Amino acid sequence: MRKFLCLALGVVATLTAMVGCSYDDEAIWKEIESVKDRVDMLEESVIKTNEDIVTLQTIVNALQKNVYVVSVTPTAEGYTIVFSDGTTAEIKSGKDGANGANAPVISVKQDADGNYYWTMDGEWLLVDGERVRANGIDGEDGANGENGIDGEDAIAPQVRINDATKEWEISTDGGETWISTGVVAEGKDGANGANGANGNDGTNGANGDSLFKSVDTSNPDYVIITLANGTEFRLTRYDESAPKFIIVDAPEVAEIAFGTTAEFVVDADNIADYVVNTPEGWRAAYAENILVVTAPAEDMCHYDVEGVIAITVVSDKGKSLIVKLRVRAVEPKEELPYELRILTFEDADARFEPYALDYAGVEITTWSDLVDDPQYGGPLTYGDYMSAMYTWWDEANTELMHTFPDNYAYCFWGGGHAISNYWGEGFTDEDRDAHIAKYYGEDYVAENAGNDAMLGWFNLQMMIPVAPHSGDNFVVHYGYKDFYSYVENLPELIFADGEARVIDHMYVTNTNYTLNQLYMGVKSEAGNSFGGNWTGLTADAWLKIVAQGFDDIDADAYAEPVSEVELYLVQGEDVVVDWQKWDLSGLGAVAKVRFNFLYSDEMGGKYGFTIPGYFAYDDVAVRFEK
Repeated sequence: MRKFLCLALGVVATLTAMVGCSYDDEAIWKEIESVKDRVDMLEESVIKTNEDIVTLQTIVNALQKNVYVVSVTPTAEGYTIVFSDGTTAEIKSGKDGANGANAPVISVKQDADGNYYWTMDGEWLLVDGERVRANGIDGEDGANGENGIDGEDAIAPQVRINDATKEWEISTDGGETWISTGVVAEGKDGANGANGANGNDGTNGANGDSLFKSVDTSNPDYVIITLANGTEFRLTRYDESAPKFIIVDAPEVAEIAFGTTAEFVVDADNIADYVVNTPEGWRAAYAENILVVTAPAEDMCHYDVEGVIAITVVSDKGKSLIVKLRVRAVEPKEELPYELRILTFEDADARFEPYALDYAGVEITTWSDLVDDPQYGGPLTYGDYMSAMYTWWDEANTELMHTFPDNYAYCFWGGGHAISNYWGEGFTDEDRDAHIAKYYGEDYVAENAGNDAMLGWFNLQMMIPVAPHSGDNFVVHYGYKDFYSYVENLPELIFADGEARVIDHMYVTNTNYTLNQLYMGVKSEAGNSFGGNWTGLTADAWLKIVAQGFDDIDADAYAEPVSEVELYLVQGEDVVVDWQKWDLSGLGAVAKVRFNFLYSDEMGGKYGFTIPGYFAYDDVAVRFEK
């Protein structure tokens, strides 16, 4: 979608050049802002339409399963509907007029066979001449017979806007292939929003880009949902005369090992009687708010590997309800001889005793207290270089501990593992100032415009291009050791209690700073001491991180590792830009792990490694023997 913005801005720039010195600068910038607003609107319309499609499928499945509406809660954006089988539908209002997004009208219609099928602009949505079913298979018409699986063979279409043609496209195979709808996103009748997003006559334009026209909660017996094309659904409300049977935290598919039993907590009320139907070979029973399900034994002659357990409950007033649970028999999971403890770097998981970083005058009580501000030159990571002993310890959990290494200085200049929460998409030169403005302030960028000594990418050295693997925090590693480096001690993790353990895995990714230099070439900007011979990726380029294991917690800088494992961050033009799971179990049980970089010849020069030696990691898993 941003390609469209760039094209539009280019057109505006061209027009500016053509008119020479006589032009209205204010009008041009207004036009640019208008284009940007238009692109943002189109992106929002795509997201909203796809969300509505998923919601609509949830509603038609609720209709097919004859479940009740337990509650309808108004929200800032619309309504949250909770059904008696535990499923939830979020109906959100659209934006008035939708500025001419002119999205195709996706809806559903029930046919004579009782199933709902997707429609587009009032006509059946066809794939290879066949209609696309919206609700799951239910009952003996399903492909799996009497116990057909709800949702199997049902499809929720996806929509997008093609960057090149600007036409809405639709996919019915999870985004593998896309077919044009012939509808131009800018609007067939102009870009003024007269048609809204719900049809060419504009009658539903007031509802913007929503597939839903209204939600009527005034009827005590029904919730009435009206779609943008006029289709109306009546969802029966739960009342005291109806039975209530909700499987709490029901999984999409309950996987149960062959021959074993699983229990599910049920929120139930007003149950006078019940009947349970199961796939062949399965058993199920309900009593005292517990549903007990037993998978077939693997040595049985006949059984269904998967299917649907249907529980029909009846109230004392004769009202009934059918609740279903998808089940699948699986091979028993092998009992592992260890448990995994995860170092998440999240405040909620902080188990260490509070401690002080005296050189910075800071008390550390949570992981977030270790995030430095600013990223470059902050008091925690760039304090007094003779005493900046930045350290952390996952006490009483994984026992992993890190302290900045002593490389003639203790600050981040000499390497280390710093806690960070800085992230944002984009690592091109054009993205740099926007990121710096976010974290250093717009005034800072304006005051230092054109000054690489103040606005270099090194200011963003603790930033990654994707969200943390989990939660808010992660770690940034800096440091490498090669033939030219002044570094003696590499950054390392140790087990503070001295026990040797297996680190099972961690998740790693590149930083924005590293990615910028990899793609754009090493800059000569002030503050960048990584060289200048690298001009960009080549087919032969490679970069990897190596983890070295040591069985002695006191192993010095020149000790030989007992084991090593590696992970490529760059292989030719294949570059890691999201989180990758790094299996570290090959190190075996070790007392400490050191990290270094290895690189292809063209990434090195007479001054050694030319690329910033950074990577980020998160969610470190350690094995503890049972």
